[in-house]
Amino acid sequence: MIKLEGLLNMERDEEKIRKAMEYEEAKRAYYENALKFLGEGNIRKASEFLWGSIAMQIKLLALVKKNQHLGSHGQISSFIKGLSKELQDEEMLKSFEFLQRLHINFYDEVIDPEVFMLYVKEARKFLEKIERIIKAN
Repeated sequence: MIKLEGLLNMERDEEKIRKAMEYEEAKRAYYENALKFLGEGNIRKASEFLWGSIAMQIKLLALVKKNQHLGSHGQISSFIKGLSKELQDEEMLKSFEFLQRLHINFYDEVIDPEVFMLYVKEARKFLEKIERIIKAN
């Protein structure tokens, strides 16, 4: 869990703090639900909750590091493209592009259940990377 108190000059902006806490709580709840549905064998729901946790983590990063509010899938995608370029981290972009299939899977079931754990592992790795960036000065 990310400690948001005092994170990057947000002390005076109550709305930002509230929104950041909302993103953090949603990310955690979505991730827990993803694991729950994975345990029940419901890959379709697990994939959407996993994607939701990724989206919330990216929104949190955009808010606390760049003072940006991301609303749409397109904005999230553009943000990650820009960030990966800024950080010269091609792997971040590759990982994000791979993980977008989680969102698609909810509607079209494009991920083979036999390989779904690859997505879970990649999502965990991606979430940890974004968390490190959030915590970095």
